[in-house]
Amino acid sequence: MENATLQHDGVTIKLVEGDQELQKAVAHLSQSQELALDLEFDQNRFTYGFNLCLIQITDGRGTCYVIDPLTTADLQPLFALLEDPQVTKIIHHANNDILLLDKLGCNIKGVMDTDVAAKILNYERSSLATVMKEEFGIEVDKSQQSSNWNKRPLTEDQLRYAAIDVIYLHRVKAKLVEQIEALDRMHWLEEENRLLEALVYSEPENPHLKLRNAYRLTLYQQYILKALFAFREEMGQQFNKPAPYVISNEAIVELASNPDTDIHEWLNHTKGIHGGLKRARNEDKLVETMLQAKQSARDNNISHDYLSNRWQRPLRTPEAEQRKEELSQIQQHIVEQYGEFASRLIITSGVITEYSLNNQLRCTKQYATDIMFAAARDLQINLPEPVIKSIEK
Repeated sequence: MENATLQHDGVTIKLVEGDQELQKAVAHLSQSQELALDLEFDQNRFTYGFNLCLIQITDGRGTCYVIDPLTTADLQPLFALLEDPQVTKIIHHANNDILLLDKLGCNIKGVMDTDVAAKILNYERSSLATVMKEEFGIEVDKSQQSSNWNKRPLTEDQLRYAAIDVIYLHRVKAKLVEQIEALDRMHWLEEENRLLEALVYSEPENPHLKLRNAYRLTLYQQYILKALFAFREEMGQQFNKPAPYVISNEAIVELASNPDTDIHEWLNHTKGIHGGLKRARNEDKLVETMLQAKQSARDNNISHDYLSNRWQRPLRTPEAEQRKEELSQIQQHIVEQYGEFASRLIITSGVITEYSLNNQLRCTKQYATDIMFAAARDLQINLPEPVIKSIEK
């Protein structure tokens, strides 16, 4: 965009491109103890992988910086600021932002998540647009929400949209925190924020088995599927396209279920295949992948049987049903005290299910544990000592 400076609601929006401009922006931002932050990223929507596209940050004093990481070689000056625990970083729905920063080597500290704050206040919908409308009567334009943030140059509409995600966050944080303090729930918010800071990015284990109908395959077919999945990832990276754009999920599972299929025929008569995969060299790679996977399966004596327990459900005993009923009563008691949506931060169906089946009450949050045990005392229900999960990063 030729004009790198815009205005919105009295705030100057500055596009930051290059290392020198970033250093100037960071020098200015470092003078503040409270920053609002948001990231725009692409997660296998337009390109391969989980990629940072923009960083929006403001000190709430009239300037919002929109930092272009695609034109900036060294983000370390900014990362050092984000890692400073003495500087509060206001973020709305921080989970994915924190995971991406961790993937990039930035261990952000001082997080204040206004989405969590809204949930603590029992918001049914806690999106920034909803909070802005309910608290300030401001309508937020979300027309650029599904924008392709990888494309350059950025449009004025994209820059304004990106900036709007942060320029109101200081006001949102102040308003929500005031209400939370009045309810004496600040310790909830502080603990939730520390849990967010402990999030660590990791690749999922056995992602091929999460594909639809993968569980219906034999062990041999799943072995083939794993090799095909790795091949698809390699091709996705090569084409810089989301892997399912290279071979659709349905097609890759179909091929794994029929590993003796003629690859040339399959490539040219199957929906959901990227054209680049049909080139001779890539077709040859796929043929070789299949041959190697089948040979490796034979060498490792991979069974053609199905998993013996794939249809089994956990055994429901009278004791398990009683534990489920007791914790469900506690959950309802908490809902009546704190509201349906705030209670989801305290006790979930997953906690209830694990307790009913395994007689283990797993907890990560001290405030939630205290509330659950207080509710149990009110209802004269005996709970076992909780199993505390470590949250250290």
